[in-house]
Formats: sequence, C-alpha cells, structure tokens
Amino acid sequence: MSGPRLKKLFDGVDLHIQDLYLLEPFQIEYFPGWIPERELAAVLRAYPAIDRFLRTSAPAVAAFLDATKARYPASADRSDLAQSEDTVIWTIADLVVYNKCPEVYDRLEFHNWDFAEVTNITPLEGRVVVDVGSGTGRVALEAAAIATAVVAVEPVTRLRHFIRDKAAQAGRRNVRVVAGFGHAIPLPDGSADVLITSHALGWRLEDELTEFERVVAPAGHIIHCPGTAEIAAEEQQHRRLIEPAWNYRFARFREADGWKRKYWKNCRRLGQ
Repeated sequence: MSGPRLKKLFDGVDLHIQDLYLLEPFQIEYFPGWIPERELAAVLRAYPAIDRFLRTSAPAVAAFLDATKARYPASADRSDLAQSEDTVIWTIADLVVYNKCPEVYDRLEFHNWDFAEVTNITPLEGRVVVDVGSGTGRVALEAAAIATAVVAVEPVTRLRHFIRDKAAQAGRRNVRVVAGFGHAIPLPDGSADVLITSHALGWRLEDELTEFERVVAPAGHIIHCPGTAEIAAEEQQHRRLIEPAWNYRFARFREADGWKRKYWKNCRRLGQ
C-alpha cells in the first residue's frame, strides 16, 4: 500500500522519523525493495544513530544500507530532507502503527467482516484453533467464544501484548498468545483442528502453505481470508492456491471495502 493511501487510512496518526526505533529486526529486513532508496539514503546520512540502530538490529540489511548510502549523496536541503523523512516513514506506516498505536489499527473498518465466513466452512465447537498472523487478535477472540482453545501466533511483540490485554478484558482465558510467523509456527505437528489466517498470507507463500499443512491435524481445516480481491496483482497467488499442488477451494465474500476472496481446504490425508 502506498504512502498516500496509508496517510488516508491512518488519518490523524502522527508519525516521526524517530518512530523507526520502534521496528523489530524482521520488520527492518523488509526494507530492501520496499523503501525508496534515495529518500532512505538521505535519512541515514542525516541521522547516524538511526543508521546504527537499523544495522545493529538487523545485520542482514547492513550491505543494503551501505549500498544505498553509496548510491545517493547527502541532502543539503532541509525541505528535501523533511520530504525524505515523510516518504520513508509513511511507506512503512503500517509496520510503525503496529508498534506505536495498535489500537488505531484495531479500529480499521476492514476488520469488521462477518466471522460466519469461517464458521460456515467448519464448526469450531470443541476444536483447537490456531490464528496465524493474529494482528490485534480480532479473529482469535471471535474464535475463542466458540472453540475449546485458541492459539494466536503473532511476530510483533507489541501486538502480542495487545492481544493478551484484549483477551483478559473479554474474559477469554482459552486464548494463548505466542511469537511466530506463518512460515515458522512454534507448535507440534498435527496440533490444530482449524488454522485461520486473516490479512496475513503471502509474505513467504510456499513456506507458509507447507507449514500450515504440518500444523493441522489429519481431517482438519485451513481457512484463509487474506483480504485479496479479483485484481491482476492478486492473480498469481490466487492461481497458486487453487492449483492441484495445494488444492484450495475459494469463494467471494463481502468486506467493508468490497468483494474479496476466501480460501479453504480439508486436510484429509490419502486413504482416510
């Protein structure tokens, strides 16, 4: 999502270049190929402490930061630097908001899709549900009202705290929150009856799909509500999901900003 669209989405949120200090190492590793390099170089040269923080937190991006600084000279113009700061921070505003003000992210309208899109695929009563990329915990808490147990898997530390607070306030004692990624879920093989993702699919698609199959029990269900629409930019992932290798079914459903797709499969093993 572009900077202008994120400014509209997070209208009223005040972000500063120093908010880069809130980022976790895995988030910093997303920088190459995402943040405009000329603007990033200006920020790195103007703020050596930020440069040190980024490379110390995420050594994997150090070579990228060095190459970016070498490619672009320092900005001598204060207004140009201010514009560079604005571009950098708003390009990754969603990452920053996760860490700075998750309550703002939690209020976004796109979270308010009908949870029956999950329960009309498979019942959750008596099930162990894993919500991968749990975000602010909306799906985890919806599932916890029905399921026996819910594990919310979320890589962002601040969001994990936020989910725990929400679960405590709602009296959902059957919610466990753990650190993890879609491609690295810290749960045993076959430990989930139902695995759900919501707006959290596709960072490392093949690794994620493989990991989901490992975690879900035989005859369990995997359900994705990724927030993707019928547009050209989403077609490659759509085709991959419905190919025989992964064999997901799909249907259209309504979110706040229009029609989206959901995907699901039953993990019944051969011979069952």
